[in-house]
Amino acid sequence: MGLLASAQITTGRILVVDDDQGAREFIVSSLRADGHEVDASGNGFEALRLLGRQCYDLIVSDVIMHEVDGPSLYSAVTSRWPSNPPHFLFVSGLANNSAFEGFLKVIHAPLLPKPFKVGALRRAIKRILQS
Repeated sequence: MGLLASAQITTGRILVVDDDQGAREFIVSSLRADGHEVDASGNGFEALRLLGRQCYDLIVSDVIMHEVDGPSLYSAVTSRWPSNPPHFLFVSGLANNSAFEGFLKVIHAPLLPKPFKVGALRRAIKRILQS
């Protein structure tokens, strides 16, 4: 009984936003394997269109993307849904994220550095969805 309780993962509706197709597919397949309902977008504009049609518990977003980056997507989402925005988890392949450290501290969103293992992604998602 204790084993089952500790193995359970809270599932949710998640939007993955990453302009790197390989990273996006890895995240999507990992989350779907855990039972999450997952939609994916290759850019921030498409993500905003999806957000207009569907509510999400969590947005997993790359920090650096063309046109609409992660911080801009976060700002658009929180101004559109100020009372109940979805949670965010940011991912980044940059070795130096110092330009975004202040932003991440202010909004209290976690950052998962790429490349990451499935276990790290699962732990981050579980912590966020259970908060």
